[in-house]
Amino acid sequence: MLRFFRTIRKKLIEEDNIRKYLLYSIGEIFLVVIGILIALQVNNWNEWRKDRVKEKEVLVNLAENFELNIEALESDVDSLLKFNMSSRIVLNVLDNQQPFADSLAKHFHMARIPKTIINLSQSGYEQYKNMGYGIILDKPTSREIIDFFETTLPTWFTVYTQVNTPHVPFIDHHVPLFIYKRYSLVPINMDHLYRDHYYLGWMRAYMEGRNTLIEIESEFIKENQRVLQLIKDELED
Repeated sequence: MLRFFRTIRKKLIEEDNIRKYLLYSIGEIFLVVIGILIALQVNNWNEWRKDRVKEKEVLVNLAENFELNIEALESDVDSLLKFNMSSRIVLNVLDNQQPFADSLAKHFHMARIPKTIINLSQSGYEQYKNMGYGIILDKPTSREIIDFFETTLPTWFTVYTQVNTPHVPFIDHHVPLFIYKRYSLVPINMDHLYRDHYYLGWMRAYMEGRNTLIEIESEFIKENQRVLQLIKDELED
């Protein structure tokens, strides 16, 4: 192609036709500009395509974070329900001054657990921040994700941390009352437990605290599910 243009240019110079040469030069410049614009457009399209691959990767990882967190929260709610069931069994036995049975040992153990340590995944959001918030084209979805991880999650976790924290004086009071075995507790003196109002009071307090945790975790699961659905909708588009 370049050889062809050089041949035309040489012929026009030899003919000493300035007008035709100028028109040719303008045309050649025009073709060069068009070529550059096409090359830029192709490059921009390639970059856009690469960004869409990155966007999908970020959305997939964010969706995985939410799915893992929902699973962790639902598992924690199940644990809290089991702890509360044990609390009700223990309190019923003590309130009615029933004798100890070996089957109660696991319930005495679980009834004393105020909460578990819950870890929520944020790796997908860290990747999103590192790539730049502009990588997700849909701005409403992007804002929802950012607001969740920057505001909703920290606020929720602060509340979660404060509810039903282990009460050290109760732990100190509790330790001498039982023989500790693997995942079970055997009361040293059941008659003493029947009249131990401090122990009974904190058993009820822990149970109510767990009820609060179940409530706030259940609501938080719904919020996780809502944002997850936005991400899934974006992936389907």
